[in-house]
Amino acid sequence: MATDFVLFIHGVNTRLSPKNPSFAQGLMQLLTQFDSAAAPPLVMKELDWFKVMQEAEALLLDWLDESDHWHRSWFQDFRKRQVIPFTGDAALYISRYIGSEVVTLLREQAEEILRTCDPARDRLHLVAHSWGTVILFDILFAGRWDNTDIPGHADAQFIRRAIFGLGLESEKRQGIRIASIHTMGSPIALANLINLKRIKIDPGQELTERKIQTVFTHDITFGLEQLLTELYNTRQQPLLWRNFAHVGDPIAYPLATIIPKLINPEASDGKYLDIRDISTRGSGWLEMLASLFRRSFLALINGGSAHGSYWKSKQVAQVIIQSIRGSV
Repeated sequence: MATDFVLFIHGVNTRLSPKNPSFAQGLMQLLTQFDSAAAPPLVMKELDWFKVMQEAEALLLDWLDESDHWHRSWFQDFRKRQVIPFTGDAALYISRYIGSEVVTLLREQAEEILRTCDPARDRLHLVAHSWGTVILFDILFAGRWDNTDIPGHADAQFIRRAIFGLGLESEKRQGIRIASIHTMGSPIALANLINLKRIKIDPGQELTERKIQTVFTHDITFGLEQLLTELYNTRQQPLLWRNFAHVGDPIAYPLATIIPKLINPEASDGKYLDIRDISTRGSGWLEMLASLFRRSFLALINGGSAHGSYWKSKQVAQVIIQSIRGSV
């Protein structure tokens, strides 16, 4: 009987502690609760990358502490706890060297679970939050990791070889099959603005030409097209992708009308990809007030809570379980 493996990856400004040792614990508990009667049970694992960022941020704070201006600046605690971890995590990953350290760390963690699976039988489900969606898709699909001279190349290729439809031409039909993707509070739409000009100029560009242009870049479109094509040729079914976007989350953007336009027209007609946006809402008095005054500053204040709400959302858990158990 096939086993379903679920990997979770977090977004920016995620920090764990002895009091909070898990970022996905709430969602994993809900998935277990809603799936208690199914067999075999889900095999779930968190992939965290924040440790790499903590070292760099600690060094930055040491340098800032040497500045007299920094000590006179307002909102120091807010900058330390919110601005630097939020923007710093995203900015640091774009760096070739910090990004390579993240890839290495994620490869080490993913290897622990991927080596226990049966690629010919088992299925893989990906659940990514916030900037973690960008990191995940960058590692799996971006052309920059094809460059053999950059740090992180070997680790990125190891991850790709472990997944069906990725890797070199001779390796594409090896590895575990991705059966579903779930993105939460994702800014992928913004991260792929780099591709819009190319599409506007030449929407009919051939794949071979596009591959040349995307090598060594953050462009994910060519690699994603390859995955969708290989999966469909094998299963004759589209890849299921559910994108959760809380209506009050300023980081979350719809993807169902965007991702198909970024990939090849042959792969964007619903034949290769079943992608849907799902609007979510939270609970509590602040959420209720924010919904009443959706154009106010109060709604923006609630944005941070909305952005983290997916990890404890019953709605999200129910959709994920339906996706997992409905996959074949």
